[in-house]
Amino acid sequence: MPSHDRVWFPLAEPQRWLLDQLGPGADPSAYVSFLAHHVRGPLDLPRLRRALDALTARHEPLRTTFLADEDGTIRRQCVEAPDVTPWELTVADAPSATSGTPSPFADEGALLRDFAGRPFDLARGPLARVLVVRREAGEHLVVLAVHLLAADGWSLRILMDELGGYYADTERADAVLPPLDIQYADWAHWQAGRASHPECPLPRVLPRPAGGPGRRLQTAPVPILEAQSLARQERVPIFTVLLTAFALAARRTSSPRVVVDVPVSGRDHPQLAAITGFFTRLRRFDVPLPDGTTFRQALRRVHDAWSEAEKSGTGPGNPLRPAPADSVVPLFSYRSGDVQPRLLLEGCVVTEADWVHDAAKVDLGLIADRVGDAVRPLLEFRPSIVPERAAGRLAGRFATLLDGAVRDPDGPVDSGERGAP
Repeated sequence: MPSHDRVWFPLAEPQRWLLDQLGPGADPSAYVSFLAHHVRGPLDLPRLRRALDALTARHEPLRTTFLADEDGTIRRQCVEAPDVTPWELTVADAPSATSGTPSPFADEGALLRDFAGRPFDLARGPLARVLVVRREAGEHLVVLAVHLLAADGWSLRILMDELGGYYADTERADAVLPPLDIQYADWAHWQAGRASHPECPLPRVLPRPAGGPGRRLQTAPVPILEAQSLARQERVPIFTVLLTAFALAARRTSSPRVVVDVPVSGRDHPQLAAITGFFTRLRRFDVPLPDGTTFRQALRRVHDAWSEAEKSGTGPGNPLRPAPADSVVPLFSYRSGDVQPRLLLEGCVVTEADWVHDAAKVDLGLIADRVGDAVRPLLEFRPSIVPERAAGRLAGRFATLLDGAVRDPDGPVDSGERGAP
């Protein structure tokens, strides 16, 4: 039977829930993560269904829904077997496939947009769904959609790893993985105790609405061999060099200081490494980068500012929140290749699909994905808040700085045409 519990919302959850309920102006897919994979080989759909069911049984957030009381209190409902609502698994023929069944969609892109655009019902669940598109000759496109209330980026890697394990041995699902010591709700209760807010009603001041549809644009890969060399010289991670380039690109003409948000995992205990949920926190830091600053000077200042921000932590008093109404704080995220979610299905060849859903989760941000000796920037922005030209200028200047300024780190970085709006 469902178990109703007054919710201990850790940090960001109330705002995620609210933003999803804001109505016509909200993008239903803005708070959903999508993973798309090409699957070649004999994909066993009943076996995939059993693997998804095993995942749901293992991780409480996948079988949790959210209800709002009349007094504004949000309640979490964790459902136990046999009342668990399974993942929605939709199987459709690609519009171009010769199945003989007419498709209501003009092309595969329209099918994917329809799948991505359907909102989740947070009160009924489930908060995850799968689309399997049957193509020609044993080829499939498998797309997983998971709401951020159920899983953050780290959680997606856990889900993909475990889904592959369960798919390989669905007959002995209980023996595939050791039982979890704690669940997300245990951590949420503990966090609430630290914050001295055991119950979290709806905030009195609503966060800024989603601001209309967002855009996500994949830009050309940028080589980072020179950046890696500079990182070794300065004994800093490559992340710090990339963050410095982004901070310089985001400088405003009106201010010598730069404010940047960086998402961090929020998993500050080993027991949290194996459980799913929304742990991600924003670490906000600011650093002085006046005109005439060299790249090396900027790198050292960013390193010091980031170290100071790390000491400050991301505790209950530092929620993941929209930017203030009078400004846009750009977000930078670096994802190394070894932390990207990867799906493995026994007997099949699985590769990542080159599909980027066109929905931004932030007003302005740049995600740098590591691909060998290059990074592949993914630009996110909302045109109603940040014009496309300004967003593109930020991405272009980031690439220029990585390619040029790191070659001469002791020369002043020209002010140029600033990238931040």
